[in-house]
Amino acid sequence: MDSRQLEQLGLTERESRVYLALLELGSGSVAEIGAKAEINRTTTYDVLEYLTRYGIASHVGDEKKKHYVAESPENLLSYLDKKAKEFQNKSDEVKKMLPELKGIFNLAPLKPKVRFYEGDEGIISMYEDSLNSKTEILSWLDTSKTYNFSADYFADYFKRRAAKKIHIKAIIDDSPLSREIAKRDNTEDRESRLIDKKLMEIEPECYIYENKVAFMSLRERFGVIIESQDIADAQRKLYELAWEQAGELNRKK
Repeated sequence: MDSRQLEQLGLTERESRVYLALLELGSGSVAEIGAKAEINRTTTYDVLEYLTRYGIASHVGDEKKKHYVAESPENLLSYLDKKAKEFQNKSDEVKKMLPELKGIFNLAPLKPKVRFYEGDEGIISMYEDSLNSKTEILSWLDTSKTYNFSADYFADYFKRRAAKKIHIKAIIDDSPLSREIAKRDNTEDRESRLIDKKLMEIEPECYIYENKVAFMSLRERFGVIIESQDIADAQRKLYELAWEQAGELNRKK
């Protein structure tokens, strides 16, 4: 009999070989059965213990003189019944876990992928992610909040972004600091539009790039990146409306 036939019942190759060897011998020591199956002693012992646990084999004698005995092949039916019950139990366990698993499942191609960030390092890692963008960045922000967070980091960030030729459009508050930043638009690959500070009383900063929308609350040291093409496209359209409106407001000054 070919061991592959037994493998179709759920036994592994080694389990099948050991079982067939035991059937042919009728009984034997681990060494004898291993030699017959052409499998090393340690593996043979483990397999025989497995077969014994499921009633396919049994053993006699103490540990030093233990011999294994083949049980009736009809016991394979009992083995299959036990395995079926085990799989049913596992299936029941999976069903119990499904609500929790679905709650954390966030990787399907058509579902948004959401990542949360906390603390100074988390916020910085969000900005660092934008430095890998293959598209321009659309943003709105209150410049005082970014500089209060870390003036040195953002001075370096602006330079590195410009060096990577990642263009950014920025709707920012009209303030002395913002005007100083806007003076560097050409050297920092940026296009800024300043609007009344009262209209920019928005706590989180927002970046839109590639298929991502990032919200960074520098006050709360908390942020989230939503990765979804549909959401990013919708935010781009809304941003362009705000961009045009900001241009109209500037022309009226």
